[in-house]
Amino acid sequence: MLQPRTCCQYCGLSLLTTQPFCGDCLTHEHLFTQLHALSSYQAPYPKLIKQLKYSHQLIAGELLGQLLALSIASHFSKQQIARINYLIAVPLHPKKLRQRGFNQAQLIAKVVSTHLNITLLTGAIERKKETQAQEGLSIAKRRKNLRAAFAVTKNTHLQGKHIAIVDDVVTTGATINSLCQCLQAQKVASISVFCICRTDVRK
Repeated sequence: MLQPRTCCQYCGLSLLTTQPFCGDCLTHEHLFTQLHALSSYQAPYPKLIKQLKYSHQLIAGELLGQLLALSIASHFSKQQIARINYLIAVPLHPKKLRQRGFNQAQLIAKVVSTHLNITLLTGAIERKKETQAQEGLSIAKRRKNLRAAFAVTKNTHLQGKHIAIVDDVVTTGATINSLCQCLQAQKVASISVFCICRTDVRK
């Protein structure tokens, strides 16, 4: 299931050629240092993610976390991985968390934490804004939807720390960028992103 990807070395977007960066990353800076995705949005991963999120098949989360950990370990050196202080899963709004019963990103991050021996920081970031579902929205609407969506909880000290955000799917990066803004305000040293699927919406 682990397949090599031809992708942008910065944002993880799939490329048709072997060039190192996509056109967007050649002209724009992101708020994260690097994004690593297990796969593009292609079989079997969308089905596994939907089984986890909507059918509550938690074993799918275990498998996805294991595969993501293996992919990270094969892509980064032991020294690079050891430099990461904390994993932070993209949080759900409390209402959505109550409805679903779990945070899929948190389940995946927990497995990655165990396999790579990186501390999973829980409760440090909260999703204070209840946003509408991102699926089907344009890039502009996604960004507006997620503006100031996250906040650092009290007694959380992240200054100078190397953070890796974990999520299931990254599309436009609106969610990730909103969370990065929150983390940058805490003067973190760097932000990496690990996800299962990297897809793209060109609207």
